[in-house]
Amino acid sequence: MKHYRPYKEPSRTTWFRQRDSTIIVSGKVNSFNVADFCGAVSVLKNTGNSDLTIDFSTVINAYPNGMLPIITTVNKLRKEGYNVNIVLPNDDHTRRLFRAVNWAFFLSPEQYEQSESTHDRHLVTTLFRDAIEQKNSVDNLMDVVIRNMELPRDIISGLEWSINELTDNVLNHSLSDIGGFVQATTYPQHRTIAFAVVDGGQGILSSLKEGIPTLRTDAQAIGEAIKAGVTRNPKFGQGNGLAGSLRVTTMTGGSFEITSGFGRLLTTESETMKSPRTEFQNFQGTIIAGQLKIKKEFSVSKALVFRNGKEYKPVDMIEIIYEMDDRNALMLKMKEETTGFGTRHSGEQIRTKIVNLMNAEPTYPLIIDWEGVPVISSSFADEVIGKLFLRLGAMTFSSKLRNINMEPLITALLDKAVSQRLTQANNDK
Repeated sequence: MKHYRPYKEPSRTTWFRQRDSTIIVSGKVNSFNVADFCGAVSVLKNTGNSDLTIDFSTVINAYPNGMLPIITTVNKLRKEGYNVNIVLPNDDHTRRLFRAVNWAFFLSPEQYEQSESTHDRHLVTTLFRDAIEQKNSVDNLMDVVIRNMELPRDIISGLEWSINELTDNVLNHSLSDIGGFVQATTYPQHRTIAFAVVDGGQGILSSLKEGIPTLRTDAQAIGEAIKAGVTRNPKFGQGNGLAGSLRVTTMTGGSFEITSGFGRLLTTESETMKSPRTEFQNFQGTIIAGQLKIKKEFSVSKALVFRNGKEYKPVDMIEIIYEMDDRNALMLKMKEETTGFGTRHSGEQIRTKIVNLMNAEPTYPLIIDWEGVPVISSSFADEVIGKLFLRLGAMTFSSKLRNINMEPLITALLDKAVSQRLTQANNDK
């Protein structure tokens, strides 16, 4: 049984320096910085100054659950007429991260260009404002995840369902005039996936008051919002998105965090912690941040049980994108992969994706279609096919994997990769 306790915030690492209208953000940027950042913005607005500098120069570590709320707030400030200048971290790795995952661009598009590529571990932060952009964001996010970690299918399904529901909430309920931001991060060594979905809209209280006019505080509204079947208007959804996402994350041993207005709720498998904000720390919009642990015993259908008591198993990307319509098989079209075919790193990502697809439907063969791919590197061939052959063994490899539509050069490279790995295995005996 869960118990509730207030959450003690850590020492302040974010503050407003009035003499030069600068918000200093230091050390680690995560969800704990958000309250102080909102407080610093409140101080700025009271000064009447329309110029603002945000100084990240001493930031060493930064995470989506802290950065996306800051980005959202900065975008709202720009719409209100504020001029915002950004100072990136001095630390080389952190500064490159800011550029690679689009934090720098969304903080100040005048200063920094947009990155279209993905970082090794991170999905670039994406802005979605309509259903098409939302779908593309979710599809890209899930593709990054299954290329970076080996995952049980129920984890894949639970994550995809949650991100779909949460981003859909932004479009249908938030009334955000800047849209929403979404990002995911994979931590393979810790067997964890973290995500954040943030909007700058009306907040949960204003949204839910349409259906529950007796609500008075943000904390009350958040408490109602995480109950299954609670929605501002049944025409716009069943009200299961937050409740289901909370169950998906916490039933894996992870966590689920909601911040809206003056309210904040952090839930784990064993407890729920409330952290109300002061009158100066209002976040205009909603922050959803979750963590999933990679847990083999997790069942997505058991997590998605709502008021009718029936288990619900969602349709996922494996079924929609990779299952063939005319036979019990999966197909991976290599020309649609965005990692390239020239490096071991890209080969490792494709191999991880192949393993996830094979594990998702163990009785189905996987057909790899090479149509439209004119050439690959030897290292890529070895990383994908050579290592898969060594891992699966000759019989499983030949029965589970089928390569089609290969150029002669690719056929030769794949055969060579298998031959070399087979020779290496024999020599190691």
